[in-house]
Amino acid sequence: MNIDRSKEFEIFYNQFSTRIYKKGETLIRADDNPQGIFCLTKGYVRQYTISKTGIELTLQILKPITYFPLIWAINGAPNIYFYEALTSVQVGRAPKDQVVNFIKNKPAIILELMSKLLGDYAETLSRIEHLVFSDAYRRVISVLIYIAKHFGEEHPQGIVVDHRFTQQDIATLVGVARETASIELGFIEKKGLVKYIDHSMLFTSIKQLEHELTADRTKL
Repeated sequence: MNIDRSKEFEIFYNQFSTRIYKKGETLIRADDNPQGIFCLTKGYVRQYTISKTGIELTLQILKPITYFPLIWAINGAPNIYFYEALTSVQVGRAPKDQVVNFIKNKPAIILELMSKLLGDYAETLSRIEHLVFSDAYRRVISVLIYIAKHFGEEHPQGIVVDHRFTQQDIATLVGVARETASIELGFIEKKGLVKYIDHSMLFTSIKQLEHELTADRTKL
């Protein structure tokens, strides 16, 4: 978001108390009416759904500064997703009516919020395409690229993500069993394309990861 507009919205949230959630705690349940609109200021939150057979699928991982659930707030559509702290998180929470009243006469802020939503929508479409048409290996690759580009910082050795996404985290992003994600991650680690250093992940070559998406697996 434009820095001036971002700060204007963040300042609005300063009037509300800050809330802390521990890793694994639920901020919003799919079967609950949200108590307000959250502003994520520290940590990561995952938005996920659960199938009728009990399989979890992570739809998005939210990072600072993100406001949610905006679709519920703006369109009035029922919230059907869970929001869970992937790490320790800090958020502000404002009543829906106050947020809507604050932004309704501020088209620049609305435009920036819509731009963020459309960007997330485009990323989700790309991930869905791989979920439907790709094998497990390429699905894991596509998620690693998403993680690197969405959360990574440039580093002399590649791109570093200062959070170690677990095999279970990646499995729920890909829509496979943890064991399957573990096997495919093993192949990728052997190629040296991702390395785990303490609590961080190092991606040595995004171009090579992208090449893996289209390469003939029998020659990989």
